[in-house]
Amino acid sequence: MVALLEHYDHVPGDPEFTQLAHAVLLELVIDRLLLLLQSCASYLENLTLEQIVPPARATGPCMSVGLTVRRFWNSLLRLGMLSQQAALQKRANQGETLTSEPTAKGEPAGSPELVTTQLVKPPSPVPGLPKACPERDGLAISVSLQRPGRTAVNTRSVHAQTVETALVPCDACTSVQGSLREVGKVLINLCQSQNLPSSLGRFQQLVRDSMGHRPLPAATVGLWAAEQSKDLARLGKLVGPLRAQLEEAEGQKDGLRMQVGELEQALQQEQGARRRQAEETEQHRAQWERERQQLLAETSDLKTKVASLEGELKQQRESTQAMESKAQQLQAEAEHRLEAEQQVRQLEQQVELLAGRLDGASQQIRWASTELDKEKARVDSMVRHQESSLQAKQQALLQQLDSLDQEREELRGSLDEAEAQRAHRAGGRGRSSGGRGCEPELLQSLQREKQGLEQATTDLRLTISELERELVELRQRERLLVAFPDLHRPAETQIQSSGDVTDDMERQVQANDIRIQVLQEENGRLRSMLSKIREVAQQGGLKLIPEDQLWAPPGKGIQGADPPAQAPRTSPGAPGRRHPPGSRTASAGRTLPSQPRASPPLQPHSRPGKSSLEDVTYPTNCAQNPIRALARLRRRLSPGRGQASPAHQPQGRPT
Repeated sequence: MVALLEHYDHVPGDPEFTQLAHAVLLELVIDRLLLLLQSCASYLENLTLEQIVPPARATGPCMSVGLTVRRFWNSLLRLGMLSQQAALQKRANQGETLTSEPTAKGEPAGSPELVTTQLVKPPSPVPGLPKACPERDGLAISVSLQRPGRTAVNTRSVHAQTVETALVPCDACTSVQGSLREVGKVLINLCQSQNLPSSLGRFQQLVRDSMGHRPLPAATVGLWAAEQSKDLARLGKLVGPLRAQLEEAEGQKDGLRMQVGELEQALQQEQGARRRQAEETEQHRAQWERERQQLLAETSDLKTKVASLEGELKQQRESTQAMESKAQQLQAEAEHRLEAEQQVRQLEQQVELLAGRLDGASQQIRWASTELDKEKARVDSMVRHQESSLQAKQQALLQQLDSLDQEREELRGSLDEAEAQRAHRAGGRGRSSGGRGCEPELLQSLQREKQGLEQATTDLRLTISELERELVELRQRERLLVAFPDLHRPAETQIQSSGDVTDDMERQVQANDIRIQVLQEENGRLRSMLSKIREVAQQGGLKLIPEDQLWAPPGKGIQGADPPAQAPRTSPGAPGRRHPPGSRTASAGRTLPSQPRASPPLQPHSRPGKSSLEDVTYPTNCAQNPIRALARLRRRLSPGRGQASPAHQPQGRPT
């Protein structure tokens, strides 16, 4: 039962199994109720058949629910009828015991002893009245009844009184008074037991107080008899209703006797039926006994079979446990194998993805190389025109700077002469103090000339500083154009020519050499990076990197690299530069635009700060993480593709 209840327990997530469990449990409850009803019916049949040990029953098909309930109800009704009959018989036996009394034979109906016995006899127990006449009263009555008999036998009546016996009490009086006292005691006890007032009791107490135990006179005996008759009358009044009840009980007794006769007949019939049923039961019992012996033999055979089956079951359980352990091991191995296969699939997918990305990267690199070739041709033309215009501007600015230097030197010479004249005049002031009033106009003119010269000098210095700053900006722009040609748009170029075709061609050749050198270095870095990527892909060391981490800018390589020191440049027109008067050879010694000059564009390694950092950290990043280097290459190539002019964009882009 416990195993069934545990097996068919409620499962919250499985309604079908829960419904099946409810049906099985309901069948179990019905089966247990049927078993209980069958057991009760068998017990009731045993009670009705007055059999202590129930007979063995033959195993047969189970009865239905209705048949079991009907059989139980019939047995219960039969037991109820038997209990009612037993109760009626018990009542009848009790009534016979209470009402049956021995009748006196051989005595006359009107004898004084019978009357006295009837009067003195204790009343029968009546419902509603207390028990009367205890055992000692009965003994007293028997003594009082026997004593007059003995007196009557041993004494005789004296009809004549002599002189000797005239004043002496006779034996008859003594015996009569003794019997009266005994009877009086009995009456008093009867009255007290029945809760009745006793006149004789009070009179007896008065006689005892006055006379003691002396013989009573005749008058006292008469009063005694009167009081005794009063008590007897009271008892008679009490006995009358009791006699009526007794007669009524006699009538009921006759009716009960008739019922007892009928019940005895029914009982005899029932006993006959029971005897027949007992015979049939005995036959059934013998048959059941034979079947039981047969079942015992079959049970012994089944026990031997069960023992052998238990041994086999034990072996099967051991083998099953071994198989389960092996199955668990195999399942664990299968799970590990599935995990390994899943990891292999993921790695294969990653390898395929990385191979696809590598193919895409190689295609993009090939496309980038073609784009670079196209861009090189386009940029060469742009740089040629730009450098020619810049060199023309630089030559014009240098010419203006030379002319301004000459003017500044002339102004400085004139200023020195003016200062010398002023000093000379200041020295001669003392000598010609009297002549100040004659030359105020000359002094004012000199002061105005001095102020004009100072203002011209200040303007020249400002112009020189502006020209130097413009020259620095032009040189920086030239470096940016060489390093980042994509920042220059062809529509905004202003082509200027110096008028000399040879000079323009030489400048173009120089610019092309610089650009070619920069592009060759870039191609070398790209080839080394591509070879490293292919080596890592062949070794299987590529890893899947998230998109946000893939496009993140590298930090360690940039932080660890310092920009290279730029070559010092000398500005031709620095503010701190001082030329002595008449030094025209200083400006004449400048490099001409047609000659090669040690300018920053001619140095391929003197790039701006950001580009220099990228050049320094580029091989390091390629060696550490080829995928990140490829991402940086894509990021660097994307602005050039976006800023290229529509005329120079490729017709088809590889995917």
